Amino acid sequence: MELQLNFLASTADERVKKHLKNFSILLYIIIFSATLFVIYRTHQSQLYMSQVFEELNTDIEGKISNVEPRMLFLERKIGIRNRLRRQSDLFLQPKTRPSVWRKILIDITNALPPDLVITKIFSKPSTGKTTDKNKGPDLTIEGFTYIEGSNRDILSVDNFRANMLFSLPISTLYSEIKVENNRIYKEDDRLKLIFSIGLYE
Repeated sequence: MELQLNFLASTADERVKKHLKNFSILLYIIIFSATLFVIYRTHQSQLYMSQVFEELNTDIEGKISNVEPRMLFLERKIGIRNRLRRQSDLFLQPKTRPSVWRKILIDITNALPPDLVITKIFSKPSTGKTTDKNKGPDLTIEGFTYIEGSNRDILSVDNFRANMLFSLPISTLYSEIKVENNRIYKEDDRLKLIFSIGLYE
């Protein structure tokens, strides 16, 4: 009887071990299959992304290839235009043409408020290359007015400067117009405003 019980117990142990072994193998197979599936899906995703980027890169390179000849053409045209513009002052010499200066003087006169008086107009002598720090106005307009009676507009100099901006030759030849001096002092019991306007190329 004791031998039979031992035999049954050993048989049951073998069945449990075999069952655990089969379960472990099945679990390993499931884990291995899941790992292979994840690796496969990751590979598929990477392959899809690489194809998308390759298509986008090909499309962008195609667009660049189409645009590049036009850009080179425009760069050549812009280079020619800039070169001609730099040479235009040499050939046309607008600052030495009497008709241009006559138009500048006419526009300065038309822009001048009635209460302002111009005493001097002079240009800076060309002394070769100058540094930006020492660079003064290329054309200077000096004058005065008396602030008395009906003439009490202390902004007349600013109005004069603003009016000159509408002159075609002045705005073309000079890039900036600034009030260099605008001070008031007393002269013979009257207030006198002295101004100086600088025109810069």
